Amino acid sequence: MTTYPHPRETALKQATQKIMQVLKPKALAIFHRKPLIDPEYPDVSDIDITAIWTQREEQPERIIVDTHEGRVFIDILWVPVSKMLNAEEAASYKTLPHLLLESEPLYVQTDTVQSIIDNIKQKTHEQTVWERRTGHQLGFGDAAFEEAKKNLDFPPAALFFLQTAHANYIVALADSLKQSTMSLLTRPVTKLKQMTANSNPNLATDMETTLHLDVDPSPSISALKRIHMAVSQKCAGKQPYGVSNRTLGHYTYTLSPIETDYRLIFATALIKNNDLANANFYLRFWAYSLARCPAVLHEANQSKKPSFYVPIESLKTSIDIELPKILDDIKTIMGGEITDQKIQESIKDTIKFKDQIVNQIQKSGINIKKEKK
Repeated sequence: MTTYPHPRETALKQATQKIMQVLKPKALAIFHRKPLIDPEYPDVSDIDITAIWTQREEQPERIIVDTHEGRVFIDILWVPVSKMLNAEEAASYKTLPHLLLESEPLYVQTDTVQSIIDNIKQKTHEQTVWERRTGHQLGFGDAAFEEAKKNLDFPPAALFFLQTAHANYIVALADSLKQSTMSLLTRPVTKLKQMTANSNPNLATDMETTLHLDVDPSPSISALKRIHMAVSQKCAGKQPYGVSNRTLGHYTYTLSPIETDYRLIFATALIKNNDLANANFYLRFWAYSLARCPAVLHEANQSKKPSFYVPIESLKTSIDIELPKILDDIKTIMGGEITDQKIQESIKDTIKFKDQIVNQIQKSGINIKKEKK
């Protein structure tokens, strides 16, 4: 049977060549997601780029490239080469090895750079490295779980952190099964169903119940637009001083109207496709990101050196201090009216979810390493 490329693929290919020329002057290597087009949502597919550079910190960037077939959104993650020189350490932490394994090279400056990349790929599934990385991923989930318990003053925020815990546990499972980790932090539901179809077919449905992902996400679209407008007005012309370049990069990236435009386009496509659980997951992540911008600005002004995604205060406290008018819209997006009893049930169910994930990881042959305190 003959298959034909999606019409959008032509635009993506044109944009890929254009962006390579734009990035080459400051890049040691450039990769694009494999496959180039998002197979689940080809009509709204952007291009995910991983670029290696000599700067000391990671930085995200969103740009638009115009092609003969229309505009294409480009999502770029700049990765410091200094974090890649120790191949074992680089392959042990977070999702860097997956970014390299799940991408195609567009440009590699030298053989030395290629060797650095190859060394990380080769280390990725060495047993001790693999187990250490899986432990890190579960640890990120545990950290989010602890944040949920710090946000019980505002149950929708607690629910969001439980969502983040679930997402990181799913990343660990995908890694243990040598499955793609792409998009699992923002829309993991479909992939979780695929990974557990034979081993635990109810796990994804249980997660939807635990996280209240079965609510109608349509009102969240207008709520997110209002949040973006309010945050943009609050932060207009202001930068958080004294923070890391990574934090500053995420702050600038999140405030970009281009980024929110794309998030809204993609969320609308999820809803149109009746992919409601993923739509809620996706919108909640971006609502939290936007809410962090005025909080980071406030924390930086107090010389607290904030991280972008890791809060210092509870979410409600930071919103009450800096931008209380977005609280109702945050509540709408993050699950609406949630009682204290419901959030306690969700906490208990998250513990059960992790136990099931860990059990499946261990069955795959990965021995979970406990992190030293």
